[in-house]
Amino acid sequence: MEQKPILYTYGNIQIKAEELIHLLLPHHINCVVDCRPQNNSPIAQNTPTDELRTILKQYQIIYLPFFNHFGFFSSEVRNKKGEPVYRKVIQAKNFLQGIERIQHGIQKGYQICIIDNQKETDKSKRFTLIGKYMKGTYEMRHLTPTGTFFTQEAQEQRINEYAIKRKELKKMAEEVGKTGEELSARYLEQQGYQILDHNWNLHRGCELDLVAMRDNTLHFIEVKTRTSDKYGDPQTAINRVKMRHILKAIHEYRYRHAFFHTNYQIDSIAIIYHSDGNYQLKHFLDIRPNGEACADVHIYTLQQ
Repeated sequence: MEQKPILYTYGNIQIKAEELIHLLLPHHINCVVDCRPQNNSPIAQNTPTDELRTILKQYQIIYLPFFNHFGFFSSEVRNKKGEPVYRKVIQAKNFLQGIERIQHGIQKGYQICIIDNQKETDKSKRFTLIGKYMKGTYEMRHLTPTGTFFTQEAQEQRINEYAIKRKELKKMAEEVGKTGEELSARYLEQQGYQILDHNWNLHRGCELDLVAMRDNTLHFIEVKTRTSDKYGDPQTAINRVKMRHILKAIHEYRYRHAFFHTNYQIDSIAIIYHSDGNYQLKHFLDIRPNGEACADVHIYTLQQ
């Protein structure tokens, strides 16, 4: 199989020009394509564009400003959030002209490195737009500050694996959360509570995990479940924003169910869950919305 021509990229706004030279020379790079804005935006502190061009020339490295090709994208190719849309960008005239210039340069024997000021490769246009478009024709090598590199394909695989892992972790967290609510409901029923509602949802963010009644008092119970206390006790996840959402949902729930004159309180159940036969449950009764301590805490531990 014929080896693809190599196209390098690099991005870091904090590197000095001399340090950039030391990254380029080992790879025999003799042309730098600059996607940064051309208003003396630095590739590092105190390294304006003109100075960078002068220093590169001393090492026989050609400098080409490419901001109009790969740095600027009109509103026609952006989404509502202002982000460039890949399928639109690759049809844009200025982008394709830039691609054509890169191709001509490589055909002439230049070893090219595309630079921008985005350190995080995954968020950079040199990866999400240029690399994605050109990987079929060129071997895209994204340089790191240590002088090593990773290919477009390797980085895309890493991102895909991370996305799959995040999806699996989210699913696991949802399953653990559901289990926590089931264990909480079981515990409450054993304590004489009547469960009225599970996951009563006003709208996103305003949800009541459990609603229960005991001794003519309405209990709105927030359930937090974790598999360990590595990142603190589960109940610490009830912050001021969450409490504000809970109070809003409670107000609407009481209105819709005509509990106008019924006493009510906010409880929290925090579970450290290992398995159905091994967990600790803490029931915090009558939590104060202003952040003060609750009235009482009941602890239930099951270890089989």
